[in-house]
Amino acid sequence: MFWLIAGLVLGAAIFWLATGGKVKLTWYEWVLGILGIILILFALQNYSASQVALEPKAGGLLLLIFGLPGLIFAAIAGVLAFLRSRKQEEAA
Repeated sequence: MFWLIAGLVLGAAIFWLATGGKVKLTWYEWVLGILGIILILFALQNYSASQVALEPKAGGLLLLIFGLPGLIFAAIAGVLAFLRSRKQEEAA
């Protein structure tokens, strides 16, 4: 059920950004953001599967290995978009 809800929320957010959002993203912000989301979802899936398999140490390590770069990529994409939109507002 979690994956269904997560997919619906992420799909709606991406659709809103692509069609009606005030924020216009460049191609590299899209790539960084989507790569970050994929890594975060991969880390969450591996963590939950490792917990079910009674391997908590492996789950924590996989969460760190894949989740941290995912958070960094997503944060970089968000900060770049925020700074560019702020710069455009100041110019206007």
